[in-house]
Amino acid sequence: MLSFFKIERNAALLLLIAAVIGLALANSPWASVFNVLRETSLAVPFTDLNLTVTHWLGEGLMTGFFLLIGLELKREATIGALKKPSAILVPGFAALFGAIVPALVFVALVGGQAGAGWPVPMATDVTFALAIFAVFGRNMPRSARAFLLSFAVIDDLIAILVIAIFLTANLNLGSLMLAAVCLAAFALVLRSQTAWIRLISVVPAVLAWYCTLQSGVSPLVTGVILGLLVPTGLIEKLEEALHPWVSLVILPLFALVAAGVSLGGTATPFVIGSALSIAILLRPIGKIIGITAGALLGRALARGESFTGMRAGDYLRISVLGGIGFTVALLVANSVFGASSSLATTAIVATLIAMVVSMAAGAWALASRKSPAL
Repeated sequence: MLSFFKIERNAALLLLIAAVIGLALANSPWASVFNVLRETSLAVPFTDLNLTVTHWLGEGLMTGFFLLIGLELKREATIGALKKPSAILVPGFAALFGAIVPALVFVALVGGQAGAGWPVPMATDVTFALAIFAVFGRNMPRSARAFLLSFAVIDDLIAILVIAIFLTANLNLGSLMLAAVCLAAFALVLRSQTAWIRLISVVPAVLAWYCTLQSGVSPLVTGVILGLLVPTGLIEKLEEALHPWVSLVILPLFALVAAGVSLGGTATPFVIGSALSIAILLRPIGKIIGITAGALLGRALARGESFTGMRAGDYLRISVLGGIGFTVALLVANSVFGASSSLATTAIVATLIAMVVSMAAGAWALASRKSPAL
């Protein structure tokens, strides 16, 4: 059963179903019950932690997803496609330009309170992008998947750094320093050759998450750092243990809650025509331009040593998948605008539309490569 959901396309299907159910519930006669459930507070005894279900999912369980992102990045950098220092130039510039161009388009079109949402169109959803590639990318070169995974992971890392730097208020340096100490303890404990001692690493990991939350920085950053600190020899084992939980539990639950926006009310007539929605709907075009230009620049700087077999047109085809934004986009929209607000609703609806368009366009772009994979 678990192996079925480890396949990208099936994990993405489950994620999409959860999002549709959340959207349906939020616009059904049970909407009030659904909203009460999302806003129910859950406290941890003997601590000051008292977060709503929405916040527990967005800032708690989603840390597991970003831990997986950190592990993927560490694996690619040590034994994967990014092992050579020059190799990171291609996906690195692709991710950087692919994040900057949509953000610049957003800033140029949107002002006022909504202007703070410029990180919304930045990140690529790894799960959906890999799912489309798995189904339609059979004629792509073998290195194409490694490029897609690399730039998407770096893309998400950029988005998390943006959240940490630009969306942090009332920074508590003391708590941040304690988080750093806990992270160091986590890395130290994992060096042990004894299995039961390595299990103790869960304690400093949880404490690092708590201290980061108390510092005012998004605790999602902790997940990425924890993944990067895991020793290379433990990465595969930890990924295999974590992946089913992320695919089967964390991401679907988050999608169910985050996509549950009401389409009723005064905001509805302006969803498509507002500057906010247009800026996000232009995301696929910005991603295509940014990713393709960045990849070609990185390839020129790397002198063609990375991702052999990839043509210029292949980077263009994969760049279309960059327009698929979901997990991080919804996370940022709810964080910046406030869950259930009219601005968050507009941003989420526009993100979902852009995602569907990019999925369809990406499938066509990949399938249009007639020659077999190298």
